[in-house]
Amino acid sequence: MDNEGDEVTFAIAQEPKKGMVALTEDGLGFVYTPGGKLGTDSFTYTAIDAYGNISLPATVSITIEKANSGVCYADMGGSRAHTAAVDLAEHGVFVGAKIGDSYFFEPERALSRGEFVAMALAAMDVSAEDVQMTGFCDDASIPTWAKGYAVSALNAGVVSGVSTAEGVAFRANDAITLNEAAVVLNRLLRVTDVDLSDYDVQDADNAWCAQAVANLQSVSVIESGRFSTDEMRSGVTRAQAAEILSAAMTLKDGRAGKGGLLSGIFG
Repeated sequence: MDNEGDEVTFAIAQEPKKGMVALTEDGLGFVYTPGGKLGTDSFTYTAIDAYGNISLPATVSITIEKANSGVCYADMGGSRAHTAAVDLAEHGVFVGAKIGDSYFFEPERALSRGEFVAMALAAMDVSAEDVQMTGFCDDASIPTWAKGYAVSALNAGVVSGVSTAEGVAFRANDAITLNEAAVVLNRLLRVTDVDLSDYDVQDADNAWCAQAVANLQSVSVIESGRFSTDEMRSGVTRAQAAEILSAAMTLKDGRAGKGGLLSGIFG
């Protein structure tokens, strides 16, 4: 929507020279596919509102670099999350399954709480603790690979666990919503609180996570309007996680280049 609340559509005004660009299925973004050449490229697009008014062209600049991981997912053609998924592989955060000569990300597969916390900590270069037991009351049900991340997340103040009749539980195998994922990332990134009135996140049902969501929108970790209210309340898919974690890594790397606001926080 534009500033007046009207629906807008996008159109490519000038095609790139070193690749192809197409609108995503939802019409809210673009997917650029390089043609095999490295270097810089660009394309321009316009926005058209419900009354046929056309905006001035806007330019998108692209840098095409050689991939270090060699990963290209066979099941993400045309997905706007493909680049983000490859970025996770490039940073050693997560690599999908390799079957034969092809990699598969399974973009619509839902993540568990343990999986997302582990990926988020890995994306922020936070190591898993070397532990056999976590101290959570549901320790027996926490996968071995997740235990070290659960303890690291607890020590860093990223998670506090869920109070149950048996004690505080981690619930590693439960689904995690995008709202919950936003709280985890906001605590990891320590984004300065923004004025909630500037963001469309005020809702009686999501007051507990509104600040985290607004903070992440303010630094473009979550793109404003990218996910619907229902999506924010639903389980995180691998594709969604890739998008926000890749954006979080970009923010982290930018901070490191300016003196490292995150450096040294976790020891």
